[in-house]
Formats: sequence, structure tokens, C-alpha cells
Amino acid sequence: MLSGAPACVAPQRVQAPIVDLMEPELSLLQELSALGRGLRFFNAAVRDGALVSDDGAEFAYARTFSSNARVSPVGIEIWVFSESGRALHRAHTPYLKALYESIYAWDPALWEQALEGRGGASDILREKSDFFWESLAQQLAERIFAEGITPALYRFGPHCAAASDGQCSDKGIAEAQRVVVRTYLDASRDPMNPVTRTITYGVLRDALQDPELIFELQVPNGFRVAGPHQEVLDFRPCIRGELEHFDDMRVLAHLPPGHRTKTKNADYPDYNLLFVPLRHLVFQGEVSDPKLAESAFHYATEAELILAMRTLIARLRTSEGARSVAAQVRPFLSAKYYYMFDEGGQGISDYRAYMLGAEAGIARGLSPDFGRIEMVVDGRVRATFYPNESER
Repeated sequence: MLSGAPACVAPQRVQAPIVDLMEPELSLLQELSALGRGLRFFNAAVRDGALVSDDGAEFAYARTFSSNARVSPVGIEIWVFSESGRALHRAHTPYLKALYESIYAWDPALWEQALEGRGGASDILREKSDFFWESLAQQLAERIFAEGITPALYRFGPHCAAASDGQCSDKGIAEAQRVVVRTYLDASRDPMNPVTRTITYGVLRDALQDPELIFELQVPNGFRVAGPHQEVLDFRPCIRGELEHFDDMRVLAHLPPGHRTKTKNADYPDYNLLFVPLRHLVFQGEVSDPKLAESAFHYATEAELILAMRTLIARLRTSEGARSVAAQVRPFLSAKYYYMFDEGGQGISDYRAYMLGAEAGIARGLSPDFGRIEMVVDGRVRATFYPNESER
């Protein structure tokens, strides 16, 4: 932890404490823990003082042809289960490693060479670069289940750009009935996104268009970001006058199946729909320098913090409330807080339009995608926020 953290500013008053909701039979935290250990493709921690995010990274995804062209270090963990729940991934390690190489470890130069002279090549390369992490997990599940939704060239490689290519099929794993892919994104290796997060994608055979997702977002707690700015990010709110009241705070969000068909990027909501409003309206607020550890929010108790979160999440669950939150967040979508987008690539104005919009941004709201949301502090669930308050 940081030493000599700045003192908390004058308190902002929040209403009286609330009684926590009854926890569900199995929390999201328990669901993630119950998976056990999968087949892992993990990077070592970035070294102190690294000036580039992929310093020492063995596993990464190339965003070469994206507007924010970069290498994205990423950890991937894969589970495959039979109908009875028996783990299959260890027995199929060579096959799953080959799938990882095919989908995640693509070589942009080889793809560009293979597609040279083909109509629409630039669009193909841009789409490959722009795939959401959820879409890449979906493609891996498509291979394992031997079922195609995404065009074959993205699942197998550029040699499959011609639909008639007989090499573009996969026997998959016949016993597989459930596939889970967890994507690990370390904020200390990601100067474009100031929050460490995991995306756990789970799907059943014959239900590829109806997956389940769990987002896990770690509130920055004093880590240094690899890159030119060497930021030290800490968005934790002050509680009882202490910025370091807790070591680790996470927000877990469940996106249950049965709410929306998901087959392409736009079908998967951005985790920032939840995190950006929480950052600016509950956790950090208006600060003099967001590259340093500081918070403008002071709570007398954890219960007051929970109430502030509950109030904001409830607003985000309605169309009118989501629009009002977007308007409230708008002043924060500036180069002061999102300087990384103002230094080339997408640009802050485009990022602001995306993040605030009704199609994919905050004004879209959390419904119907987001189910229950948990606040986890130092490894324990402290509060659960349900879509319907009658579920208390």
C-alpha cells in the first residue's frame, strides 16, 4: 500500500445507514471460486517503472488495426465441463492451447499478407482487431462445440476467408456441455482502462446465443500503471477519515442468460456502464489530479457508502435515471480524467460520445443486461444490489 496517502477532504453527507440485503444462496464470489483452476495463459506482473504496458508480457492480443492501435496484454483461463460437471480441460490441453493460439495469438502481419489483394481486407483486419473480449471467448466456445456463429476466418484464420475452404471445420470436444472463459485485464498493464477487471463468460452447448457473464471490477487501490505517465491510481473513497480504510474493494456484476441474444460485439454491454458512474459519483469524484491517490468522497460508515452505491445503481436501472446519470457524468468525460484517449487514436470526443450514448453508453442503462451486483470488501460480500428491490 502507499505510504503518506493524502488526507480525506471534508465529508459529503449521505443519509442514514441501511440494513444489508439477504445474500443469495450462492454469491457471485462463490460462483467464481467454485470453478477451481482452469487452463491458464497468464502474464507475470509488470515490473516497476515499465514504460510500456506489454513489458515482459507473454500473452497479449494485438489491436493493431484499431483506432487505439496497441498490444493488449491479457490473461485467459479456460474450463470445459461434461454434462455431469466433470472437468475436461486438462485432458484436452494440447487442443485448447491450439485454439488459444488460433484465436488470441494472431499475427497481424501474417493476416495482412494472407489477405493482400482481397476485397474488404482492411475491414476484416479492423474487425479482428476490434473484437470484444466476450466475442473472443464466444469464438473459442464455438470451436469447442463445433458450432459456427462468427465467420470462419475469425475462428480459424485468414486461410478460411473463402467459405468453401474445407479446412474450416472443427470436431471440437464431443463430451463438452459447458465452456467457461475468464479474461483477466490488469490495469497496471492497461493504460487505456484504469480498472483491473475480469470477464467470466460461461455458455452451454446448444445455447451459444444465450451466455452468462460475470464482471469483476477492482477499485484502484494504489497501483502504478506501466506507461509514460507512471500514474498511481487509487479511487477508494474515504471512510471514517481514512483513504486506506480497506485494502481491496471489488464490484461483481451478474449478466444472467435469458435477457438478450448475444452473438456480436454490440450485444455485449461495456463494464464501464457501471464503473464510470461509480468512479465519478460514488468513489473518487472531483479531484485535482486523477493520476494520484485522492478521493473527494467521505463516508462516516461503510453503510453510507453502500447506500450511495445502491441509490446510483437503482437510477441506472431505469431509462430516465440512466439519462440523468449520463448528464451528471458528462463533465468528467474530459482530457483531465481520460487523457489516455486524448493522446491519439480514438480521441476524447469520440470516447465521450460512446460512453454517454444511449446505444452503448451510460444512457443505455443497466437493464435488461445486468442482474444482481455485489460489493466485495477484503474478500467478503458486504452488500448485494438486486434488479428488483422486492427481492430483498
